[in-house]
Amino acid sequence: MTDLTVGIPRSLFFHAEGPLVCAFLEALGVSLVVSPPTDRRIFERGVSLAVDETCLPVKIHLGHVDALKDRVDAVLVPRYGVLKPSEGEMCVKLWGIHDVTRNVFPELRTISYDVDLVYGGESETRALTRLGRELGASGSAARTALARARKDSAASRSEAASRQERELAERNGSPAVLVAGHTYILDDELMGAPVLRLLQRQGVAVARSDRLPDLHGLRKRALDFSPGLKWAYNREQVGAIMEMRERVDGIVVLLSFPCGPDSLVAELVQRKIRDVPVCVIVLDELTASGGLQTRIESFCDIVKMRGTRSAGVLQ
Repeated sequence: MTDLTVGIPRSLFFHAEGPLVCAFLEALGVSLVVSPPTDRRIFERGVSLAVDETCLPVKIHLGHVDALKDRVDAVLVPRYGVLKPSEGEMCVKLWGIHDVTRNVFPELRTISYDVDLVYGGESETRALTRLGRELGASGSAARTALARARKDSAASRSEAASRQERELAERNGSPAVLVAGHTYILDDELMGAPVLRLLQRQGVAVARSDRLPDLHGLRKRALDFSPGLKWAYNREQVGAIMEMRERVDGIVVLLSFPCGPDSLVAELVQRKIRDVPVCVIVLDELTASGGLQTRIESFCDIVKMRGTRSAGVLQ
């Protein structure tokens, strides 16, 4: 096996695919260093490295790469295009993030794999097996490690979905709010995590769109809501909203500036969802915690009042 120390940025693909990939590489004996949770230093460094028009998650990604570059021999930055043609395409930033990273850090060694079943890549299984061989493992060792990592990753996702379902079932009459957003936003310590914590402090049960049992089915179901919806992660959001709209008392659509697909989906949801209160929160580098807290408190007040009225207490 290679004696490379490989850096894993805690950004973008990491939050959804990272547990699988890290388990796979560790099973092959690769030494990994994962960047720390996003903090102000990482955030501000990423902003300084990116052009102004870059979306917030990519700026944060560059900050994570910068935090790793002097600690590792190479950084893993994969490309995700189309995982399943029937479920839509990944956002173009996930197509091009490897090239963006190489352009910003020309002296840094990057390694990658290309998952894309339409535009010249491979399935995730073949792409990761190829990566394992490139790092010095045999094909059989790579396949065995991947099968074990995939089993563990699936079990972890299933447990997260089951835990969320139990929390919703045990909420004892408190309102429930669905937060619809990408995993790389919801899991990020500086983007989605503060929103989730603020909602929980308001005494509402929080459901995440990426922690429902059948994400692949949600991506297909979203076409009933909008047949022209192109992007896989946006389909996942919309499918989750369709699945949960009758079970929750409010919906928060969480997106980052200046994401075009997310903005279109937010507008679509606001126009079509009329039976549940919807709050759209756009995060950017100027988002202040005070203003965010005020918006969430106001929205939760609306949700709680709506729930009280439906119970017949307020006339």
